[in-house]
Amino acid sequence: MANSNRDVSSRGWLVLAVFLIAFESIFVYEAMFADWGGFQKIFGVFAGLAILCFAALLYAVAVVLYGWEP
Repeated sequence: MANSNRDVSSRGWLVLAVFLIAFESIFVYEAMFADWGGFQKIFGVFAGLAILCFAALLYAVAVVLYGWEP
């Protein structure tokens, strides 16, 4: 029974990781397009969001690999 609960939480973290990777990719591409278009303020916003997504992804991976309790 305890093993099944661990599988559910691992799938949840995996889904979260996939969403964070998708959001980070979108933010990085939007930052690149804003930089090419000359919109430096918008570039900063998207670059900041990409950094936040990366930090959340690192935390999710650490929780899954090292078993830290959130």
